Order: sequence, then C-alpha cells, then structure tokens
Amino acid sequence: MTAAMLGERDGMRSLILAALLTLPAAAVHADPVQEARSATAACLAAVIDGAPVDDIDGDDVSIRRGQNPVSCTVRVTAGEPVVIRDAVQVAMKRRAEIFSLAKSAWTPGEWATRETYCNIPGRRALAVFVSTSKPGRQPVLTATVFEAKARDQRCDRDLGVQEIAASDPTPGAEAVAAAPKAEARPSDIVTLDPPPPKQAKKSLRSRLGLGKKD
Repeated sequence: MTAAMLGERDGMRSLILAALLTLPAAAVHADPVQEARSATAACLAAVIDGAPVDDIDGDDVSIRRGQNPVSCTVRVTAGEPVVIRDAVQVAMKRRAEIFSLAKSAWTPGEWATRETYCNIPGRRALAVFVSTSKPGRQPVLTATVFEAKARDQRCDRDLGVQEIAASDPTPGAEAVAAAPKAEARPSDIVTLDPPPPKQAKKSLRSRLGLGKKD
C-alpha cells in the first residue's frame, strides 16, 4: 500500500472519528417537535383511553395531569410556535375521534392564537384547547386535553368571538375560565394551570417508552 493511500485512509478515519464524537452531543437534546407530538398523543390516550400517563418532564416538553375535569396538559418551551402547533394537530388527526376546530372562535389575548378542537358529536364530549405564543414569548405552546360532562354548543355553533372571562395577564398563564357572551353559566372549555415543572431526568419520549432501544 502506497504512502498516499495510507495517508488517505488515516484521513478518512479521522473524519469518521470526529463525526462519532460529535454525534452524542447532538443526540442528547431531543427534537421539540417530536416531543410535542408524542406528548399530545400521550395526553389524548390518557384522557380518552385511560392510559397510565403521569406528570412527565422532557427536555422542552412537560406533561401535567389534572382532575375535575380529568385533563392532561402539554407545555412546550422550544421550537417555532406554528411548527409545534402543526405537530399537535398531527397527533389529533391520528385519533379515531376526528377532532376539528370549534365553530366559535376565541380572542387570543396575550397569546398569538387560542383555539378549541372538538371531537365529532357522540356519547363523549372531548376537546383540546390549544394556545400558541407570540414570537419570543414563553411557553411556546400549551395544549390541554379534557372531557366535559356535556358537549359545548360552541363546538357546533358560531356564537361570535368568545372572550376569556378570567386570565393572568402574562402569556405563561394556562389557568383560564372561558364564559360565552350568550350564556351566564361557566364554560366547560377550560385550560388548567399545571404544577411547577420537576427536574428533567431523561427525554420525554424515553419516559413514554418511545425512545430508541439499545
């Protein structure tokens, strides 16, 4: 083997070694889009199917369970709001309940958008309340999956733009109680304020059992 060939082989080995050394650092941080999609799917399964999903903390995504009503909230702190929102919608579209945007719209308030997605009319009243932030604000997105006692009429009727009756002025507030102008009763469409996030120990997909196998 000539000296030129030996030098070329050694150079190739150096490039391969450099790539292998940089790979773990790039793989440590999970993709927020993938985590958001997985977390939303987990929350949908928790509320609809009764799947055993607890509070979970990922790199950029957390899950918080709630009661009264039974709910599951996804909170995303990284990524582009529109892209993360698309990932959440993908998770909803994969469900057999066929979620679609409610006929009545919501004022965004301090958020860029606030939307409610309802399942097709049936025996269960399921909904997902999604809020996306303005550029540079936190969190990037919150999505709360919950089941109400009865189907909200705003899922099927355009009652005009709905106002948030009570909310924290900061975009980080997830605790809102929505009251329609046409009704005096409290709304079933709410988002819940999750507890303070716990210290992250491993990626959210790994906690959900969706990580890569060794």
